[in-house]
Amino acid sequence: MPAWRLWGIVALAPFVWMACSGSDGDDDETPAAARGGTATGSGGGDGGETTAAGDAGAAATTNARGGTTSARGGSTTGGATSTGGSTSTGGSNRGGSTSRGGNVGTGGSASAGTGGNQLSCLSAGTYCTRSNASDCCSGACDGDSCCGFLGDLCPNGFGCCSGSCIEGICQCPPGTLDCGNGCVDIEYDPSHCGDCDTQCGTSSLCESSECVCDPNLFDAQFYVMCADGCFNTHSDAEHCGDCTTACAGGTACAGSVCECPSEMLDCGNGCEDIVANSEHCGSCENACDASTEDCVNRQCQCKAGLFLCSGVCVDRQTDSMNCGTCGNACKGGKTCQSGVCGN
Repeated sequence: MPAWRLWGIVALAPFVWMACSGSDGDDDETPAAARGGTATGSGGGDGGETTAAGDAGAAATTNARGGTTSARGGSTTGGATSTGGSTSTGGSNRGGSTSRGGNVGTGGSASAGTGGNQLSCLSAGTYCTRSNASDCCSGACDGDSCCGFLGDLCPNGFGCCSGSCIEGICQCPPGTLDCGNGCVDIEYDPSHCGDCDTQCGTSSLCESSECVCDPNLFDAQFYVMCADGCFNTHSDAEHCGDCTTACAGGTACAGSVCECPSEMLDCGNGCEDIVANSEHCGSCENACDASTEDCVNRQCQCKAGLFLCSGVCVDRQTDSMNCGTCGNACKGGKTCQSGVCGN
């Protein structure tokens, strides 16, 4: 063959190869959109998606949301199939990479995931000022440190609003109890003596978690501890001699015994006045004649205008047996008028 013809065949070889390579082979791999195909790209709000499709029907989809990459129907030339990316919590790459660096959203960092930064409140004992008291876990700042309520953590060993920091927790120290409004001293608090419910009564104190009678009271030796407090059983009419005996009928407690007050006697229905009582004059049995006598200084005396004649109170102005004087009797049917016997 002539040399000029051989040279022409060699020069045309590249054009023939290019024409053949773009034909209808279904198994060919294409790095970009092939002849007759389209290439589209769209960005999603969470990192976007990119889709490439060619005549061979291959499609590759990259999804930034959730951080996973999948390949469907084909493969890309020179690329590796992505089987995973960064997760919504900060994630890790497994064989592939996510778009935009694998960050959640549009390249930002996660605020609540394991791959982001978490904001926490200030625990008890942490330095604070009143202006940022809301940053304290308890919401309370005593001026220089956050204080915690009962049950709150206090890792710094102090800063409890109530109680004390014991083993890293705000709690009531020994000898105290939480009675609803913070820790109270059950050893010496008369309103919570020994426990939250026991309240010491009248004239009593709380000593070593027990209610006792106040030793500083006058006549303290006569005071006895009763259910409702301490009382002087020597003179208290409601607790006479013991905690349950109450004096009745006007009697008073004297020497731990219920008895009538001075100038009075118990005549069966309670204490009676024997000084000026006509029914019990000087004693329970002595009764004055109510029509003619009054009781004066424990004795029956004639009423005003009457005189005692032979043990009987009479009106000597009209009494015919004692007319004018005791023993002067009117005779002959005469009557006593103005102390004189007359017709």
